[in-house]
Amino acid sequence: MVELWLKYGKTEVFVEIPPETQCFVAEPSRPTEVENVEAEVESAIEGYGYSDLERLIRSSKKVSLLVDTQLDDESFLRVYRKLTEIVVQNKSKETSFKVLLSPWRYRKVEVKRFKNLEGLEAADINVAVVDRYSESQEWVVDEASGLQVHHEYLSSDLKLVLSPTEYHGVYGLLDCRHATIMGVVYAKSRPKRTKGLEGLWEIATGLHPSLAFQTVHSVRKGLVKVFVGRPEHVVNFASSSAHSALRVGLRNKADIVIASPGGMPYDSTLMSTLQTLGNVEHAIKNDGILILAGECAEGLGGPDFAAELNVYAGKKEEYRPPSVINHEAMVLNKFRLLCGKHRVALVSTLPKAYVEKLLGAKAFDTLSDALSYALRIKGKECSLALVPDAARVSVSWEGEGDERQGKDS
Repeated sequence: MVELWLKYGKTEVFVEIPPETQCFVAEPSRPTEVENVEAEVESAIEGYGYSDLERLIRSSKKVSLLVDTQLDDESFLRVYRKLTEIVVQNKSKETSFKVLLSPWRYRKVEVKRFKNLEGLEAADINVAVVDRYSESQEWVVDEASGLQVHHEYLSSDLKLVLSPTEYHGVYGLLDCRHATIMGVVYAKSRPKRTKGLEGLWEIATGLHPSLAFQTVHSVRKGLVKVFVGRPEHVVNFASSSAHSALRVGLRNKADIVIASPGGMPYDSTLMSTLQTLGNVEHAIKNDGILILAGECAEGLGGPDFAAELNVYAGKKEEYRPPSVINHEAMVLNKFRLLCGKHRVALVSTLPKAYVEKLLGAKAFDTLSDALSYALRIKGKECSLALVPDAARVSVSWEGEGDERQGKDS
């Protein structure tokens, strides 16, 4: 038996793979991580034009920095701090500076780490948070928090956006355009007039950041590269770099795929766990089995997702998302489409009967039980792919990568 471990909440779970089973661990190559984060930021700004950035800051009366991240991690925070220092050092006393923090993808980014920057007391870092999943009044600005940030951003002379370039299982490769759309528009206040993806891109164009700062991180969350410039110029370079750092190519699709989102916060809820589906779906044979191991210690993922899940449970195959800006519906529709081609099993702490009734998926308490179920169907001589960090990597079979990259970008 081969014993392999996967992240599961704050801990790990192991699974024993029979020796006769062909097993491949889907991990991307390890790119060189930057040791001096601050120097990398300086170098990226030099490539754009340091004097040009300084001139932009000095000539602005109102500067807004929109930060969209799921990385509550030191490498990203160091980039954020360096960028904040540069704004503070070059702005005039009359210039206001506000950070618009938008952790829309995951709930527990520590806001205080973005607010309390030692040595930068002079900065007016009023952090407005858009977080439609949190029930804490400390986090939610008001019921129209999305519109509040929207207006704040539109009225700024200098609009900056800082975001990581990463894979998302529903939306593909995320970049600064998604940060602007999801962080500002896709909040509690969904504009009813926006009925399609084209409308969202239109709003993003209207907000149009003056400059985009995009980071690329390894699976271990170390900084790989920083890109600075006009959003339309930065997107392709950052997407290409992220694709190289975070994509795994398989020679063949597997009969069984075992995927862990990567522990907390990526598997904190059922919704966050299901968000990884699109990152692994291309690695499974059409009649294959996907085993998704997400602890879901914090339950389903909020009242909006619970409500949409009940709608889904009543329709199943007939279910269709009402709108592309309904994130809960998009996640569930991705699950529906996946179930049309594969068997799906969930390993979590959620009640099995509850999961099976709502999702219509097999549910297990342990990874070993889920694998035994899959091997009974596929046989021990099948092929198996193990994806340890499914929330942050994209797994595909060789020959598909170039096509997917073009779509993602």
